[in-house]
Amino acid sequence: MSILSDYSADEQTLLLRSLSAAAIAIAAASLGSRRETAAEGIAAATYIMESRGDFLDNTLVGSVVHELETRADAGVAFPDFQQQAVADGAAAGALVTLREATALLDSRTDADEAAGYKRWLLEIAQRTAHGGAEGGNWLGWGAVQVNDAERAALAQVEQALGLPTA
Repeated sequence: MSILSDYSADEQTLLLRSLSAAAIAIAAASLGSRRETAAEGIAAATYIMESRGDFLDNTLVGSVVHELETRADAGVAFPDFQQQAVADGAAAGALVTLREATALLDSRTDADEAAGYKRWLLEIAQRTAHGGAEGGNWLGWGAVQVNDAERAALAQVEQALGLPTA
């Protein structure tokens, strides 16, 4: 079992970036209104900060959540999700980050810990997809919770993480 501080500074940055990458891969695949994108970012952040209990057996996940809590308590500003999601090449860059994180996890942690961290990243992506209804008219009628582009992005996230597709 490992914790975040067992990794080099660059590796820690990659592991931390992988969290937003899981969410950005989904949000960038189907950009909706600013409100929809914000809702997706909030859904991802809420899940991340509340998920420690779901992964008590994974010290790496717990240490990453602890690091985020420490940064939040210290008033460290987190990157603007909206800006990240709309940046040129955001979806492709997020998938690259997830592949790099997967390679790091597979090379540095035991199989169970790596699988747990990757399942956590996939759950972040899934929570993002369900975080904001997409499409519809100005009243929201006709909107769908997860659209085809988001389903395709979820499959790409699964593939980037080396997880079996559902």
